[in-house]
Amino acid sequence: MERSNAFKQSILTMVPVLTSFLPPTHTHLYLPTLFRLWEVFNSSVVDDRLIELVGDLSEEHVAGKSGSIEEGGAEWKDVGIWTETEWTMLIGKGLGSMSGLFTPSKCR
Repeated sequence: MERSNAFKQSILTMVPVLTSFLPPTHTHLYLPTLFRLWEVFNSSVVDDRLIELVGDLSEEHVAGKSGSIEEGGAEWKDVGIWTETEWTMLIGKGLGSMSGLFTPSKCR
């Protein structure tokens, strides 16, 4: 049990570091893997950090790809740079993250 907890803590430490160094270009190389990893972890820390990352990427690529994919531009998909499946997950994670802001004890 102790080993499992140490692994979980390592992941929670590594995600913010990892996302700090991911480039805003060539997103097609790492986003599919990042979304799959995100689905595995049930952590508000991971959710909040990855929501921040995808928000930054959305701003960076708001006008669609700024060049070819080889030059680092993001491919335009169903909802901006997100597929419908990714967008649904982002909305769900975002709403879940915000639900903690509106608990009765915080509304007083």
